Amino acid sequence: MKILQIHNKYVFKGGEDSVVEEEAKLLRKNGNSVFQLFKNNKDISSIKDKLLTLYNLSYSKYSIEYLKEELLKIEKPDIVHVHNTYPLWTYSIFEFLNEQKIPVVMTLHNYRLVWDSLSFFDNDYMNYDSFNNSKIQTFFISKIINKNKKNILFKNIDKFIALTEFTKKKFIDAKVPIDKLLIKPNFLSNKEINFQSITNKQNAIFASRVSKEKGILTLLKSWKDIEIKINIYGDGPLLNKIKKNSKNIQFHGNCSRDLISDEIHKSKFLIFPSEWFECMPMTILESFRAGTLVLASNIGSIPNIIKDGYNGILFNPNDPSDIKEKVNWVLNNPQKCDEISINAMNDFNNKYSEKVNYKILMKIYNGMIADKLSKN
Repeated sequence: MKILQIHNKYVFKGGEDSVVEEEAKLLRKNGNSVFQLFKNNKDISSIKDKLLTLYNLSYSKYSIEYLKEELLKIEKPDIVHVHNTYPLWTYSIFEFLNEQKIPVVMTLHNYRLVWDSLSFFDNDYMNYDSFNNSKIQTFFISKIINKNKKNILFKNIDKFIALTEFTKKKFIDAKVPIDKLLIKPNFLSNKEINFQSITNKQNAIFASRVSKEKGILTLLKSWKDIEIKINIYGDGPLLNKIKKNSKNIQFHGNCSRDLISDEIHKSKFLIFPSEWFECMPMTILESFRAGTLVLASNIGSIPNIIKDGYNGILFNPNDPSDIKEKVNWVLNNPQKCDEISINAMNDFNNKYSEKVNYKILMKIYNGMIADKLSKN
């Protein structure tokens, strides 16, 4: 099968970028041809670039022309899988793809499609991520990017992929056609990993974007009275403001995925203190695969992934005292923690492994191709 991936990369590499990479590897590993068309936010550098991006935010003729030129260079794909269109691709490309009679599926990795359906006075508004951590800026940007949501996006995309039941419900609330919504979780490639007891591991680990919504400030507050050392991996807007190594806290900045994967395996537990409605954090899956205990916020999609006390530990979001209490419980109950980590490894193999995910993905692709043929 010939698959075209379309994606808009971020300045700070995140989970969405990693998912696209993993999916391409998986498809190629199973004998498929994968072509990739990427745009990159790093290319938005000058004032002129920013103004042009803003001007084209709701509909970009340039993106259509660029896509036309690139498609002429490759054999017509059997399917197009779109991951992120913001801000450089825009929804405009979907009209063109539909005209080419190519099936199109879009993975909904984030909540930008939901933004314009929220009330500005909704208490949960900022839990759907935000633009520049600003409610006002997010409100206005959402009106621009979703201007053509109904007439272009919903009309021209064949299927949407939500990552969990929680996100599916949020997209249904935002009027995404329910008959076009499917669920396929993220996944990771398989690794031969020997399980290690928590008693044989060292330290805790945080591996995420260093930003407010990821709960880094709450984490630092909680760690003032916690004795175990925590290694903080990741880049982000708050890094330079809060970076201050101490006896129990060490910042490492941005590191390779392989290094972070190894560090997760070596750590007693991963702590994921996010304070917004996460879609499906990749570091939680990394920890499941590694047999490393996960302590995470009870918010958004996380309770769809973690059953408290069974395959992970949940704590109240934005609650330093609850983090401290759960960390101390973990340190005092190593045998129970090993049981929880083994359950998480089994969950990874049954739900989030590449073999399971490939079967789901190909079922989606083949179904869409058959539907498109029957309509044409």
